[in-house]
Amino acid sequence: MPEKRSKKKLTKKEKEHFRKIIVENRLDILEQLVVKKQSLRDSSRSGGAQIDSTYAFHMADSATDGQEREKAFQQLARENKYLEYLNNALERIDNDPKYGICVECGFRISNDRLDEVPHTRHCIICKSKIK
Repeated sequence: MPEKRSKKKLTKKEKEHFRKIIVENRLDILEQLVVKKQSLRDSSRSGGAQIDSTYAFHMADSATDGQEREKAFQQLARENKYLEYLNNALERIDNDPKYGICVECGFRISNDRLDEVPHTRHCIICKSKIK
């Protein structure tokens, strides 16, 4: 059975629920960013493989280290983007009465979707059309 669609805005209680989810996600991502930034700094300082270690230095080890640093940098960039989405969602939930309303069709985004993706601006129907 298709989901019943509404143009009704979120209640204050609902907004507070989603605000709490956004804040929790934001704190989690900030903690992860600190750990990953420190890890990236540590690997950059050591220059990857340690030449003066008792183990043999090999070009393949160096390439693997470089690849791991690149992967960590990409994850860091992706998580920074996610943090930006969360920050924008906090701004919207506090200042935009249309938080929880799809920017494409104007119908309310389901609570289930907002529980999973509280920073979304699209209902599931419109999002599936975008992809």
